[in-house]
Amino acid sequence: MKLICPSCGAVHSVEAWVSDGQIRQCLLIVAELPEEVSRRALPYLSLFRPGSGRGLVWSKTLRLLSELNELVRAPFVDWDRKPARPNSARAWAMAMERIIERPPKQIPLTSHGYLRKVAYELADELDRANEVRHNEQERSGALRHTRPPSEPEPISREELRRIRDQAMGKYKHGGGGL
Repeated sequence: MKLICPSCGAVHSVEAWVSDGQIRQCLLIVAELPEEVSRRALPYLSLFRPGSGRGLVWSKTLRLLSELNELVRAPFVDWDRKPARPNSARAWAMAMERIIERPPKQIPLTSHGYLRKVAYELADELDRANEVRHNEQERSGALRHTRPPSEPEPISREELRRIRDQAMGKYKHGGGGL
């Protein structure tokens, strides 16, 4: 299979592209991103391309993809000292889509800051919508509460004695105490 570089028109086989370690790492990161983010990663990265028709160097592409991967996989998304919100790949994908459709005036991008801001706003909206839905279900009685955990099994007298004797043995031999 032959691939054509969209920047310079160079034609190489897939094997030629994958032989470079940085390219291989970039492709691996894109492949391991959640599917909805992965589909938008390359168009999003094009916003980082320097002017005058030049392409991104692979070392910068690798750095940007690694940072994006960390942002997408983090448990929470935060922005500008606002409360952290639960993170979701959906919020990042929607943010990327928004930025691709309406890029900021300052191109090329130099960091993921603008993406983080948009992703935070979307995560905040999603979190708010989930909370409203939860509260409505709770008020209507439709919310199913989980059962409280069952009582632990009682400990036999023999087990209690064994635990006590073991603990007392530590105190007798200088293992601590109150």
